[in-house]
Amino acid sequence: MFFRNCLVREMEFRGNFLANCATTVAWLIYYLFFIEIVYALTDQVAGWTKGESLVLAGSFSLSWGLMNALFSPNLSRLPEEIQKGTFDLVLTKPVDSQFLATARMVNLAEFARTLMSLLVVAYGVREAGIQVTPVNTLVYVVLMACSIMILFGIDSLIMTLSFWLVRIRNLDAAFWSISVIARYPVDIFERTLRNILTFFLPLAFVATVPARGLARTLDLWMLPAALAIAGSLMVASRLFWLKATRSYSSAGG
Repeated sequence: MFFRNCLVREMEFRGNFLANCATTVAWLIYYLFFIEIVYALTDQVAGWTKGESLVLAGSFSLSWGLMNALFSPNLSRLPEEIQKGTFDLVLTKPVDSQFLATARMVNLAEFARTLMSLLVVAYGVREAGIQVTPVNTLVYVVLMACSIMILFGIDSLIMTLSFWLVRIRNLDAAFWSISVIARYPVDIFERTLRNILTFFLPLAFVATVPARGLARTLDLWMLPAALAIAGSLMVASRLFWLKATRSYSSAGG
């Protein structure tokens, strides 16, 4: 129902929809040119070949695109709805408030990015000579699901703070600015930063770990770690949401 309503809305301004699709794809193509330039001068970067880097770039773009398509448009509206009081209407609907508040708007233009990202992953697999099997495909799908859950969990925790804080957008913008680090393999960073990006702010699990899973270079502990981190963030975001809504007293105080 959400998807259909958003599709009807987008088709009212088809030129704008097509322009948005072209813009999202253009950003991915821009980064692919960057990879081409880097690997024109070397065969490997921190042990990553050109094909593996393409898989990494496609994986990052895929998780970013799905997040922007399904959840970011809704989470970004949350502070404004709380301040204006329109969030009261969410609580009156006969549906889970977190589901309605985080999933009702769908940015269909971002699906152009996801489709292009899948083609980039496929091209990277071919370039790197990766043998695709049911096992590493399943591992990749599971790790990509964990990637999206991690991004959603962190962003949801940040935006739920808007029930108490007024200027939360700056913190959200800071997170998304930092999250672009995930498009690079964590191996290029020094050990301390690499540990931070793996265990404290788990951006390594957004693209690096899924790419390793597909290339069958994944350390055994990374799969259960990804599941544990993703599950923990989802549970934390749910519990924090329930606490926030219980303390919410509407725009009227």
